[in-house]
Amino acid sequence: MTSTADDADESVRSTSSSVLLFPSPPSYQRWSAGHLLRLLIGLGLVGIGLFAAAFAESTISGFERDVVDAVSRIPNQIEQAVLGAAQIIATFVPLIALTFIIWTRRWRLLATLWLSSAAASVAVSLLTSWLGDRNVADMLADRTESGTTLIAASFPTTEFLSSAVATVVVGAAHLPRRWRRACWTWVVILMVLRLLGPGQPPLDVWIGASIGLVVGSLALVLFGSPNLEPRPDQVLAALHVIGLDPIEVRRLEGISNGAVYETTERDGAERFVKLRTPEDRSWDLLTRLYRAVRLRSSEVGRPYSTLKRRVEHEALAARTVRDGGTRSPTVVGLGVTDAGAAFLVEERIAGRRLSAVPTEEFTNDVIRSIYRSVRSVHETRTAHHHLTLDNMIVDGDGEVWLVDYDDAELAAQPREISRDVAEVLVAIGLVVGPERSVALGVDELGADAVARALPLVQPLALSRSLGKSIKAERDLLDRLRHEMHERTGADDVPLERLARVQRRTLLMIVAGALAFYSLLPQFGNLGDTVDAFGAARWEWLPAVLAAAAAYFVFATISFLGSVAQPMSVAASARSQVASSFAQLVGPASAGKMALAGRFLQRNGLTPAEASASVALNTIAGLVTHLLLMAGFFAWAGGADVGGVSLPSLGTLLLVAAVAIAAAGIASLFSVVRRTVIRPIIDGIRRAAGYVAQVVRSPIRVTALLGGSSLITLSYLFALVFAVEAFGGGLTVAQIGAAYLGAAAIANIAPTPGGLGPLEAAMIAALTGFGLEAAVAISSVLTFRLATFWLPIAPGWLTFLWMERRGEI
Repeated sequence: MTSTADDADESVRSTSSSVLLFPSPPSYQRWSAGHLLRLLIGLGLVGIGLFAAAFAESTISGFERDVVDAVSRIPNQIEQAVLGAAQIIATFVPLIALTFIIWTRRWRLLATLWLSSAAASVAVSLLTSWLGDRNVADMLADRTESGTTLIAASFPTTEFLSSAVATVVVGAAHLPRRWRRACWTWVVILMVLRLLGPGQPPLDVWIGASIGLVVGSLALVLFGSPNLEPRPDQVLAALHVIGLDPIEVRRLEGISNGAVYETTERDGAERFVKLRTPEDRSWDLLTRLYRAVRLRSSEVGRPYSTLKRRVEHEALAARTVRDGGTRSPTVVGLGVTDAGAAFLVEERIAGRRLSAVPTEEFTNDVIRSIYRSVRSVHETRTAHHHLTLDNMIVDGDGEVWLVDYDDAELAAQPREISRDVAEVLVAIGLVVGPERSVALGVDELGADAVARALPLVQPLALSRSLGKSIKAERDLLDRLRHEMHERTGADDVPLERLARVQRRTLLMIVAGALAFYSLLPQFGNLGDTVDAFGAARWEWLPAVLAAAAAYFVFATISFLGSVAQPMSVAASARSQVASSFAQLVGPASAGKMALAGRFLQRNGLTPAEASASVALNTIAGLVTHLLLMAGFFAWAGGADVGGVSLPSLGTLLLVAAVAIAAAGIASLFSVVRRTVIRPIIDGIRRAAGYVAQVVRSPIRVTALLGGSSLITLSYLFALVFAVEAFGGGLTVAQIGAAYLGAAAIANIAPTPGGLGPLEAAMIAALTGFGLEAAVAISSVLTFRLATFWLPIAPGWLTFLWMERRGEI
């Protein structure tokens, strides 16, 4: 936003000491990170309130009745005094504030306050009308009618409370700290007095305050709020405190990473002042919150406790690398302003940022100087974490200086050093191409350092600015990795997995869940399903949970049987529990197989051996599943599913023979042999040696096949117990055939854990055997809750624990 007229008048001015100060920061700012954080908190509070109202209605009603009953024991005189105080506070404080705003002619603030107040009142009125039809309302009505008050006993209402919170959120952004605290104290007192007197239920007060927080924060985000960045004269005062005496203070425009000033001292020395404001802290918290959700814990650093600590860390990192011989600016001093900002003062480097240097000026000498500076930083065990061309300055002698150590990490691990190498290779490769970037990088950093960076040459490992740049060069990273392989002779290593959950996986989960729940009305009436839950025999629930837990025991046995080397039983069991969370990563069992392969490699197996073990375990599971499915189909062959008879054993054998014949005919074509059969045979040959070690041991073969069979049977009987919990009606053979057939269909579905297709197929099969739709739906929901949803939380905790211990 642009400065106001008053700001323009002060943008260039002279103080009594003839110090030039220009320009001032914009007076208003939109999309403030602090307001966005407050908006997210408000939405979370509203969500908690609505969730409690929708899914814990009895608990909330009981709690509200207890509160109302406790408050009703207060003597009537005290209650009337409390209510009168609340009404006086609610009436006169806003009138005083309104008078002051009109007197000072702050019409923009007045309009924003009115809009936010009205919006909050309307929003909370709609929500409370939905929540208000509760038993506690009768008790409140009785208390409201008892006694006399100056005005209606229900005032201040929930709508008024919501409007008050919204106006305080908006108004506090325009007030000094003491007055902000006074306003919030008024709101808290108002809420407490409202709870002590007759009026709205406590849950409505919670939701009303939360809605006010959301609306007020949204108004500040959209319409803007005063910019709290210190003005140049405030910066000048803070510089005087640390012993500097500048004659000119210039605020640099167009800087996205905080506020930056350049100063000129009386002796002619030029300084560079980097300012960190509370707004920067809020943006940092938002960024870390996003990264914590999007990326694995290893990718998210801990926030600094204060802005001063953040600036002190940068100063220490800059001093460390400079003492180690890196061309880096000298730290002159650091301090804080009266407004709560912190700043770092460095010497100003005379030169140009490499992001502004034309491509033709990137000579080999300049590029080598970049790599030498990076190597010098790494020799101090410091990782820069932001090696973009914006943070490199080339001086008049063609030497490159590294600046901006805000994200630097001291005592960095080798992995973080490799991330720096990957980032600088990409940054230079964008300008001069992958060939020159890698060739000169190998010369200066060494082939081993470049090779170790291979798993991190990916968008998620790069700075945000670099990530945006490579979108225009879609094949750059592939070309860069190819060149790194060629120059270093490194083996082909997979990219390190940095994302906690892929966006595509989240979309598949949501789509699968929506698809399943959209199919529910096709199978039965929702009311009948609810009635079935009400009539359930919950003594069967422990059996369902026990069968679901037995899966992990048998999965561990099968896993140990697929590995030729001795493995820790406890660690292997942990990997199976963690796979409950890993299954969310991709369709079918992709996440589980990736986790198993990673775990085996961490335990000393080569990539080929780990792949062979995972493949062997998967094939054993597939074979045992098909054999059990054929057996249960034959066992239940006399029944029919929705009028369609299940195939007999002879029919199944005939289908298998036809499939084998079709595969034999297909193998006569060279295209099929080249693209399908030959890669499979090559993979089998590579794994044959390792598989032979496994099958030589009868104990391992028994564990592998027996564990795989019991895995399937454990889930099968979990479904049997779930059906019995809702009244039963089918034989074990029918339930087994329904489950095994549905699971076979779900394995080819492109959703994690077969979410959606598995439920739909199971319900269709059970109802086809004659089970009532309501019972089938209730049984399948209970089964999936025990086998899919409940294990996710312990699986996630186990996954994080194993990750921290280096087991995966």
